[in-house]
Amino acid sequence: MLVTIHQPNFLPWLGFFDKMADADLLVVLDHVGFEKGGYQNRVRVKGPSGEQWLTAPVNTAGRCGAPIHEVELNHRTPWGRNHRLTLRQFYGKTPGYAAQEELLETLYGGRPERLVDFTVPALGHLAGALGVSTPVVLASSLGVGGRRSELLCALVREVGGTAYLSGPSGRDYLDEEVFRRHGIEVHYHSFRPFAYPQPFGPFAPAMSTLDYLFNDPSREAWTSHRAGRQATGGARVTPELSA
Repeated sequence: MLVTIHQPNFLPWLGFFDKMADADLLVVLDHVGFEKGGYQNRVRVKGPSGEQWLTAPVNTAGRCGAPIHEVELNHRTPWGRNHRLTLRQFYGKTPGYAAQEELLETLYGGRPERLVDFTVPALGHLAGALGVSTPVVLASSLGVGGRRSELLCALVREVGGTAYLSGPSGRDYLDEEVFRRHGIEVHYHSFRPFAYPQPFGPFAPAMSTLDYLFNDPSREAWTSHRAGRQATGGARVTPELSA
């Protein structure tokens, strides 16, 4: 069983779901420290003036490095309503916007207390919109500790995995020997953004998956991309573990 592990990013880009789709199980790494200025509470969208951040404000004062699943959302400003107004302004005339209004209502219709109360369900809703059905498990529910490669390896073993699918940056920090000792293969995911129609100038990759859903309601580009991945067994590379 191929397991991938990732922090619960905020309305993430297509590369997140491409890795999720290549795996048999996604472990959401929600019990590690929150990173200010990262992608855990913000994502980019594209408007008339170019790329812009959508940010969900959080309460982190005096709690630097708090576990992600404990981070609370800050509702002193109506950030959810503001997000929806921005999305309507940027994407209201795109071919897929009307079809995704129900999704937006699902995403923003409540008043979640914690950041993960928004981001984790959102991952499921966006995955479903793309036709990705990979099961999801929260790391915080597994009772597994450790740091860096030891933690990742322990999580894979805890869920019964036999192989780990890392992002490409894992080459810079993974200790493959840790996985080798436990008989777990390491694979590296590779995703090359594909172009699809976008308003407001040249194509900009790495936008929120919402950008894609608004602009390609038929999901033709995604379907074609995934068909190509499946034909080649997924664009992942396995290092020599027997060396």
